[in-house]
Amino acid sequence: MLEQWLPAIRVTQIVLCSAVIGFILLQVRSAGLGSAFGGTSAGSVFKTRRGIERLVFNITIVFIVLFSLISLLSAALIR
Repeated sequence: MLEQWLPAIRVTQIVLCSAVIGFILLQVRSAGLGSAFGGTSAGSVFKTRRGIERLVFNITIVFIVLFSLISLLSAALIR
């Protein structure tokens, strides 16, 4: 009975996957590859997430959990 929902679940997986990738790319760290090429070490200071950074981080976690649950549901429907 739930097999009829499989195409909708696949589309949902694609949308969630794209959203997760986008939110991960939005989380830019200042001390990335630049510090390897002589950049400053100011990025090594501990910094808490505030405002929009915290919101993007929390939304990323929620979307990852949703993607995992949808993937498990999809795997269960295939069997």
